[in-house]
Parts: sequence; structure tokens; C-alpha cells
Amino acid sequence: MTRALNTAVVGLGWWGRQIVQSVSGSSLVRVTVGVDPDTDAALPFAEAHGLRYADGLEQALESDVEAVIIATPHKLHEQQVLEAASAGKHVFCEKPLALDPVAARGMVDACRSRGLILGVGHERRFEGALEAIASMARDGELGLLLHVDCNWSHDLFTQSKKTSWRQDPAQAPAGTLTALGVHLTDWLISLCGPIAEVRALTADRSERYPGDDVVTIQLRFVAGMTAVITNLAATPFHSRISVFGDRAWAEARENSNVDVPEPATLTWRAQDWETHSRTFASTNTVRANLDQWAVAAMGEGDYRFTHEQLIHNVEVLDAIVRSASADGSVVTLP
Repeated sequence: MTRALNTAVVGLGWWGRQIVQSVSGSSLVRVTVGVDPDTDAALPFAEAHGLRYADGLEQALESDVEAVIIATPHKLHEQQVLEAASAGKHVFCEKPLALDPVAARGMVDACRSRGLILGVGHERRFEGALEAIASMARDGELGLLLHVDCNWSHDLFTQSKKTSWRQDPAQAPAGTLTALGVHLTDWLISLCGPIAEVRALTADRSERYPGDDVVTIQLRFVAGMTAVITNLAATPFHSRISVFGDRAWAEARENSNVDVPEPATLTWRAQDWETHSRTFASTNTVRANLDQWAVAAMGEGDYRFTHEQLIHNVEVLDAIVRSASADGSVVTLP
């Protein structure tokens, strides 16, 4: 590969800046334009990182960039993806891709019909410990998959202003589901296939987080296995993903959020009654995801997220929100 994909980052808030810094050493993604309407906050960052600054998406789409990375509030994703696709730009959109399945399908179709690659900001598929569990499942080491138990919680968003869009129920429904839970449902879909039934409960327990700080979700997959997801918004960082089969179990634990470079631990036990453990050094999963998207956009490789998975994860998000709003009623997916 002899070149990098020229790209604009749209949204230079906390996560947009993380993206710019994550790909600074990439040979496949070159960020040349930074877009944000808040000139006072964004312009100094853009200048410090050698980016041309634009205060609106239209300016970026009229430039020579080949692709855009969207890291804006959730409610803006649909329109910005459609505008970028209409301009013939490949698109990488932060999660959640959309807040309803109809929007997600329209975004996928807009990119697919123009031969554009649509990427999504789900980095869990690129984590070493979780890739190892997926490999164990594919190779039959775990046997028949029975159940997955996940708890991914942290109190990062208790530091946000109460007026932040990240705490707006219209943009971040069901507590931290859109911040944390959609990563887990995406990984589970990649491991277990499509989800058939959803049941979700939320609770407002802690004054440290405005709104629902407890989210617990039960899932049943089309293939028959089950899963439980817990997200807590007012407890210190905790990450545990346990996969149980009828021949072995495996569990991945992390020490910190993706923006902090600390190792993860994989523990597993099979029918030999011996417990094994392996440590995975921290890797730049944000860059790994963007690099793979860029390779696909340049026509030199595949991207591991299918269109059907992108849409289905939004269907699951929508089902979880509907279940939680109906006091935990079971929602059946089509």
C-alpha cells in the first residue's frame, strides 16, 4: 500500500480529538481537515495538529478529502452520513450509527448504492482478548455456546455537564446504553449471530449521574444462546465479559477504558480443570478499526462489519429502549 486515505474529522470534541491523536501514526489514514462549529475551542487544536479548519461539514465535503470521520452528537449522524455519501465520500461514523433502524437502513443504502464504505466506531472487535475468545469459539474450543455475561461500567460521564448531549435522554436513551451497551451488543452479534428477543430494565439510583444510571439487559439469540449485559454509570471502571460453552469458559477483563493504555487479561478453563491466563498488551484499537476501514475504502481489503450487522445493532438498540420504556417487557425482533 503506497498511500493514505485523505480524511476530515467532523466534530473536535473529546472523542474527535481522541481519533485525531489515535491515527497520528497511521500510514493508512491521513487527517487533513478538522470540522467543528466552535471556533474558539476547535481552531487551536486544529492548528496544533496541522489540520485545515472548517466550521461546517459543507466546507469539508467541497475539499479534496476522500472520506469523513463523524464524531458528532448522535442526532446529527443520519443527516451528516447522507450528506457525505451524496458528495461521494467514504464515511466512518461513531456509534451509535443511528437511533432508529429506518435511519440506519437509509444510511447503509446511501453508501452501498454509491459503492462507498461505511465504517462504525465499535472497537471491541479489535481487542486482543476478545479476538482470542472469538477465535476459541470459531475453533470449537468452547464447545456449544450457551451464555455470555457482560458488565462494562464506568463513571466517566458523571464528570460531564448535566446539559451535555451525552446525558440527553433523546440522544442517549436508556442511561449509558448508547455509550457502552451498543459496543457490547455489536460484539455479541459478531460472536453469536442475530438477536431474537430483548428485555431491558433501567433505574435511577445515584445522584452522581442524572437520569438512569443502571441498565441491565437480557438477550436471546436466534441460534438459542442467551446473554446478560449490565452498564452502570456511577461506579468506578469495571469490565468483564464471560463466555460459557459446554466444553470451556473464557473471560476477558480490562483495567481501564479504551483511551487509557492498560493491559487486558484473558482467563479460560476447559475440561482438564486447569485455569489458564494470558495478558494482552494494550493496542490502539481505534486506529486498527480506522485502518481497516481505510484499506476497504481504497479497494485493497475487506471491512469486518457487514451491512446487515450495522443495521441489526441499531434494531437491537431500538428494541432495548422500547423494552426499558415498557418496564422490561419482552421485545421480539423481526
